[in-house]
Amino acid sequence: MTCGGCSARLQRVLDACPGVAASTVVLEGGRVGIDYDPARIDVATLEQAIADAGFSVVAG
Repeated sequence: MTCGGCSARLQRVLDACPGVAASTVVLEGGRVGIDYDPARIDVATLEQAIADAGFSVVAG
């Protein structure tokens, strides 16, 4: 992510996913925190949503 607009866009994408209660995107360091219901959405689907939004996923 290179700007505040990028982080805001990613947060909107994540928050729109069914099963996501909240997300936090930190521009500095490019980190994301996601509060989600694993009965409604899995990690692979979240990773795909991030990739579809044009961002890379690095586990860690």
